[in-house]
Amino acid sequence: YYSLTDHLEINKFYDEEYLYEEPVKRASEISPALIKKYADKINMAYGVELGQPLQNMELTKRMLSSYDYDFIIGSLHMCNGWEDFYLLDYNEVHPEMIMKLYFEEMLEMARWGEFDVLGHLTYPLRYIVGESELYIDMSKYLPIIKEIFSTLIKNDIGIEINSSGLRQKIGLTLPDEYYVRLYKELGGKILTVGSDAHCTQDLGKGIPEAIELARNVGFTELAFFKKRNPTFISIK
Repeated sequence: YYSLTDHLEINKFYDEEYLYEEPVKRASEISPALIKKYADKINMAYGVELGQPLQNMELTKRMLSSYDYDFIIGSLHMCNGWEDFYLLDYNEVHPEMIMKLYFEEMLEMARWGEFDVLGHLTYPLRYIVGESELYIDMSKYLPIIKEIFSTLIKNDIGIEINSSGLRQKIGLTLPDEYYVRLYKELGGKILTVGSDAHCTQDLGKGIPEAIELARNVGFTELAFFKKRNPTFISIK
């Protein structure tokens, strides 16, 4: 089971560096064609990783109404008015302030709720802890993380175990086992795993470890989306 989820960064849609209109249109032609071509070999879905959806709601609505996605990952790669977390200098930008802004915007995303799974909950730690090697006390964000999870659960939205951190300096899935366990304890049932591959050699990397983590916290099924509806695949 695979979902093809190209990036669609809403706040960067018109930037010359990105110019998403044509790539998004091209993906809407190529992805369904590949799904049809390999239908007898692989169960595939046409998805998107929707970044910063609240930062241009008019554009977000246009994109979601224009394309017939099977699966939508809601992600936050940069806070409103800031650059991507991987571009920030954490000697100049206070990490705790950025994390506060991050989770506040993520909570608003969860309340909005027009996506299927929340991507990489702890994404900024890839750069704050992994690359910059700074300590951050995550316990102070636990109340808002619990509120995010509770809101997602109420809106029938799942979370993703993103395995990209396993091949990076942080050496952990995003989120790690603690938060996946917390999501389950709060009543969460919808869980997906993703390798966040930006090149072919990373496709599927870390997925066995992510599945094992899911088992360790008590999940017996993973979700796979078609037409925005989950079916559940046993991992027993």
